[in-house]
Amino acid sequence: MALLEIKNVSKHFGRLKAVSGANMEIIKGKTTGLIGPNGAGKTTLFNVVAGFLPATEGEVRYNGENITNLPAYRLARKGIVRTFQTPHGFPELTLMENLMAAPKNQEGETLWKSVLMNPAVKRQEKENKERALHYLEEIGMIDRRNEKVGNLNAGEARMVELVRQLMLDPDLLLLDEPAAGVNPAHQETLIEMLNNLKKKGITLLVIDHNLGFITTLSDKIYVMHQGQVVLEGLPKEVISNQKVKEIYLGGKK
Repeated sequence: MALLEIKNVSKHFGRLKAVSGANMEIIKGKTTGLIGPNGAGKTTLFNVVAGFLPATEGEVRYNGENITNLPAYRLARKGIVRTFQTPHGFPELTLMENLMAAPKNQEGETLWKSVLMNPAVKRQEKENKERALHYLEEIGMIDRRNEKVGNLNAGEARMVELVRQLMLDPDLLLLDEPAAGVNPAHQETLIEMLNNLKKKGITLLVIDHNLGFITTLSDKIYVMHQGQVVLEGLPKEVISNQKVKEIYLGGKK
């Protein structure tokens, strides 16, 4: 069953056709990889799906509902969240503070409940704190929970960005270059973590240039080139395909 359907989606910037007629089906509970050379249109397609850019043409459907051009905050409420190539967040806040700020529909955001310290506020805050500590332990950073995010290196910041999005309880998680800057030892942790998310029923759509990482992680891979989806298939089939070698791996034409 397709959780997300991308139907003939295009995104043009004036005469530049960043994405042209893209078609993809993201199967519920699976991990789908999206690869292609720089400038292929992968991140632009992500931005259209996640509500950060309007589509020029085409349609995006989620659980059968037309969500084309809905803003990102409304999509987040529906369970669609994404990470970015450059991690977002609050650099002057600690890791723990960044995670605690993320969950949606927090009881403490209601003024009167916060002032009165309503029991629901305390209970929810306790649950969020436990989840945040769990995620920090899972990525091996629990001992740094009181350190400012601005002090982290690029790879560490990406890991924190990932778990910050998990605090939103997504059903569909779009990951843009999650392994970039992450050292090989932590990549194994990242793969294990993402596979565990899949076991919990979270659907993943992942962009990455690390072919070993994306092949290990994905159930299916799509290939983009010059704004178009040119190939789809099982990871080993895609990586060994001559056309992929030509446009992505530098093989002979």
